[in-house]
Amino acid sequence: MKKTLFFSMMLAVSASTWAQTAVIKGKFHKLMPNGKEAQEVFFSKPKDGEIEVLLPMIKSRQDQTFRGEVKKEDLNNIRYVGIFDEQYAVYLKAGDELNIDAGDGQIVYSGTVNKENQVFADWYKMIKPLRTYGYTKDGYRLPPAGYLKAIDSLKVPVEQFIKNIKTGNADFDKQAKYFLTYSYKYDVIIPTASGLNIGKKEEYPESLVKFYNDEKWTDGNIWTLPMGYHYMLYHAFVKHIIYNSKQGMAADMLIPEISNKELKAKFILAQAERGANVNLVKYLERNEQFMQTNQQRDKINELLKRARLQQPGGESIDFAYPDASGKIHRLTDNLGKVVLLDLWATWCVPCLKEQPALEELEKSYEGKNIVFISLSIDTDQAKWQKMVEEKKLSGLHLFTNNKGPMIGDYEVISIPRFILIDQNGKMVDFQAPRPSDPKLKALIDSTLNNTQTSKSK
Repeated sequence: MKKTLFFSMMLAVSASTWAQTAVIKGKFHKLMPNGKEAQEVFFSKPKDGEIEVLLPMIKSRQDQTFRGEVKKEDLNNIRYVGIFDEQYAVYLKAGDELNIDAGDGQIVYSGTVNKENQVFADWYKMIKPLRTYGYTKDGYRLPPAGYLKAIDSLKVPVEQFIKNIKTGNADFDKQAKYFLTYSYKYDVIIPTASGLNIGKKEEYPESLVKFYNDEKWTDGNIWTLPMGYHYMLYHAFVKHIIYNSKQGMAADMLIPEISNKELKAKFILAQAERGANVNLVKYLERNEQFMQTNQQRDKINELLKRARLQQPGGESIDFAYPDASGKIHRLTDNLGKVVLLDLWATWCVPCLKEQPALEELEKSYEGKNIVFISLSIDTDQAKWQKMVEEKKLSGLHLFTNNKGPMIGDYEVISIPRFILIDQNGKMVDFQAPRPSDPKLKALIDSTLNNTQTSKSK
């Protein structure tokens, strides 16, 4: 009796847990640039004009299917399932088990297809002729006449479809109408941005020219869309670079056209954070006037500080880290000397392979106006200290615990990493060659010679 009661309770708990989640599963065919099939499918939500992955789902090696359990907080919201640029909207409720078969610009929904997902199923079926040009491997190579015909034939049906969305779920209806309006615009742009050759400027139909010229960027809610950032960037690329044959960065041509001040600030920062500009310092200095909030102003100042740091002659950022005895050392302790920073870790095999060349390099500069500082990004201090002592590693060794300015401001995302700073604390090379590369010695010699020349003046 007790066992029966126990199992009944367990089943009740299990059913209760299941009822607070949903399942999404199926197949998603997508070839990567290397020609191989993608091995992960992503369940995501929109964030800052792009997507934030909530649930990565690995495909089965046997049949290439995927399966994921969606948490309670992501139910009753429009979410997205896809692989990189190819995304599809889904709407899951507690207990749903949605099956999809997607790829090459099309999707089929089955299993628990609620009324909200039926909207998306009907939508993607309707615009399949257009998505063929943007989401299939060679879609951009197809004759442009079919693409233009698809746009022309879909204009009225798309408007009517969006207008007639009525599921009884008012929040969903409002969100879906907004999303699908821009989803269609994005699908119009993608083929040309991917390389579909419509022809000369005069060969563009008037309706398509109007489509590009009518966008005035007054709606700040574009940034709430999963493709908001790329919609803006690709729109500018097609309009200015392809259609108008202008030279330069599409983003720089877009910024003056963005009339919504908040949207303009967000786009400027997004572009900067991606490092998408050749001269980031000039880009930030030119656009810092458009920041609207203190948070945005702080962010652009932080980006400026880092961008200036990376340029030759940029002001280095001080740090303070302990050696094995606990004594704190600062970068500014070495003003007046050339400094070579070595970022490494005990577990980094390429770092350890560079150690003999680094020690040989250090010996060759004994008595010279240069100091070698090795900064470990280890988080296990005892392990780091043991290796330094047992291997009798030369130079000044400091422990960062993978925190502080060396990790953030100097953007240490991979090691080994070497940074060369001159005697005035100015950046010589933010990504210096490795000690095994003769170019590093030549760079150090040049920096030391410049130091001596400046002293003699």
